[in-house]
Amino acid sequence: MQEWNAFIGKFTKVTDQLGMPIDTDIFETVVALNALSITTVMSCGGHIDERGLLLPWVDIEMRNPTSRKSHKQYIMVSDDVDALQREVDGLRERQVNLSVIEAAQTRLKEKYEERHLLNIQIRMQQCAMRDALVQYLSRFYEGRVVSFDRRLILHRLGNSRTRMESQGSHDFYLCAPLDIQQQKLAEYQEEMRDFTHFLKHIYFSQRTETPLP
Repeated sequence: MQEWNAFIGKFTKVTDQLGMPIDTDIFETVVALNALSITTVMSCGGHIDERGLLLPWVDIEMRNPTSRKSHKQYIMVSDDVDALQREVDGLRERQVNLSVIEAAQTRLKEKYEERHLLNIQIRMQQCAMRDALVQYLSRFYEGRVVSFDRRLILHRLGNSRTRMESQGSHDFYLCAPLDIQQQKLAEYQEEMRDFTHFLKHIYFSQRTETPLP
């Protein structure tokens, strides 16, 4: 419990860029994931307010010196791609010598390929943590029967971030009557809580098992 309470203390102090703390409805999910070495970077507990229907989600992303370096390289190369694309467009507009345009296009193609390889590299750096979460979800849904839209799924955001949310979060109920939206919000929050309890059980089980001699 001491280690678990340390995680709670740590994430109680976490705020977003606006200084807002982690939503109460998603707080334990964030703690449980991080306790199992799955790093969260953003989350939402779900709301119905002036922004409309917002259903619960958690974003995970591996963050270490290697991944940060890859991100910086990716941004730099992307800037080079944009600059070279503008150069090629400008050369075409001015109708300069074809060989000059082709040389610029060759440099642009090389930068595109470099960015593509960096993109794959960044995505691969996320594999271990994402795969661990996939395994937890697979075990959670063994024998568990819930509606299709309620099931928790994962999908990639950009080239490094993975979001966990219910299938129905993809605008299934954006135009539904308010009572249906409230029902779905409650269902999806319950699904996230149930998964959180499952993760907590795994976490505490790992710490009470008798070590092998």
